[in-house]
Amino acid sequence: MRSRRVAVTAALTVAMSAALLSPMAHAAPAARSTTVAACSWSPELLTVPARYTGGGQITAADSQGGYAGTGAITYSWGTTTREVLRWEGGQATEFARPKGLAQPTVTGVNRDGTVVGDVNAEDSERHAFRTRDGKLERLPEPAGTTASWATGINDVGDIVGHVAVLARQGIDSYYVHTAVLWPANAPGTVVKLSGGLPGTGQTKATGIDQDGTVLVEHMKTRTDAFDPAALYLWREGGARKLSLPSGTAVVHGNGISNGRVAGVTQPSSDADGQGVLWDRDGTPLRPEHSASVNSVNSSGQSVGWTTGGGGDAVWQLDRRTATLPGALGLSASADDGALAGWSRPDGGNGHNQPTVWRCR
Repeated sequence: MRSRRVAVTAALTVAMSAALLSPMAHAAPAARSTTVAACSWSPELLTVPARYTGGGQITAADSQGGYAGTGAITYSWGTTTREVLRWEGGQATEFARPKGLAQPTVTGVNRDGTVVGDVNAEDSERHAFRTRDGKLERLPEPAGTTASWATGINDVGDIVGHVAVLARQGIDSYYVHTAVLWPANAPGTVVKLSGGLPGTGQTKATGIDQDGTVLVEHMKTRTDAFDPAALYLWREGGARKLSLPSGTAVVHGNGISNGRVAGVTQPSSDADGQGVLWDRDGTPLRPEHSASVNSVNSSGQSVGWTTGGGGDAVWQLDRRTATLPGALGLSASADDGALAGWSRPDGGNGHNQPTVWRCR
C-alpha cells in the first residue's frame, strides 16, 4: 500500500474521473480540473496493546475501514521486535509469529482481514507471508527460489509480489526477480506472470486492483533490480504498457486502485523523484508539488511526499488539496476517504503511533 494528532486545515477535492483505461501515448502529462471543498483533517491515534512499548504504524488500508501495519516492542537492552497488527473498529488484533520468522513488513490487507507482506526466515532471507487462522504463514515459492515478497492483495484473496533467485557473475552475486501471483482460486500454488510482459530483464508485481489487474515493474537487465524503466498492467495473460511522462528514465509503481496508478519517476537513477498519477484512461498526471505519490484510493484521492521537504500531502487527481506538516507519514489513502500512517503527537520525539486522519 509508509502518525499522529495534529489538526490541519486543508482542502478536499470531490470530483473524479470516470474514463476507462486504455493504452495511450502522451509526450507530457495533461492537467485535470477538479472541484475543491473546504476540509479540516482531524487525526485519531489508534491503540496498540500495552506490550508494544515502541509504538506502531499503519502501512495498508482495506476497502471497508480497516487497517494493518506493525507494532514495535522495545526491550531494555535496546533491541526492537516488530509484530503484525490489524485494526478494525479502532481495536487492534495481534497475529502470532511462528518460530523462525521475525521482523515482518506489512504491504497489504483485504476486507476479510488477510494481511500480506514479507518476513525474515531462518535462512536470513526475506520471504512472502499471509495471515491465516490468527498467525503468519509463508506463501509457497517456485523451486529454486532464494527469497520472495508479497506486495498486495485484493478482496477476492489474490496475492501478488515477486520471487528472486540468487545469481552470480564472477565474484559478484545479485537477485533476479520475477513477478508472481498467488491465486485465491488455487490455494497453495504460485504462478509466474507471463503473456504481454517482456521476456528479458526482471519483473516485480507491486500491486493488484479489485478486478485482478496487476501492476508490474520491468527492469531491462538481469543485474539491476532497483531501477525499473517501464510499468505494465497485467491481467489474465495479457499486458499493456503505461505511457510515461517525457524525460523518464526510472519509474516506480507504488499502488493501483480502480484503474488508477500511483508512482514516481526520475530522469536518472540518482536524481530526485517527481510524483505521477495515471488516470483511468491511461493519462499520466503530475500532482502539484509531488515528489512521490505513494497510495491512491478508488475515487482518485492520493497521498505522498511533497517537493522541497514541505511535508506529506493529499491530492485529488493532479490537484493538491492538503499539506499536513509535522512529524508524520501518510502511507495509505483509504476507500472511505480517510488517510492512514503514523504520527508523533509530542512533536517529533518518542515513537511513531498508528494514526488515521479524517476529513471533518
